[in-house]
Amino acid sequence: MALIDQLHQQGQTIIMVTHEPDIAAHCERVIHLEDGKIESDERQQGEAR
Repeated sequence: MALIDQLHQQGQTIIMVTHEPDIAAHCERVIHLEDGKIESDERQQGEAR
């Protein structure tokens, strides 16, 4: 995660696909899909990553 955080701080857009909630918690935005359709699109609260 440190490398991903570093790249993001440098202005890189990172798109990550995961089934792990603890990994998704590091993201600024989380989009949940079910059966190929968007179920929710949430911005995470907290300090900038």
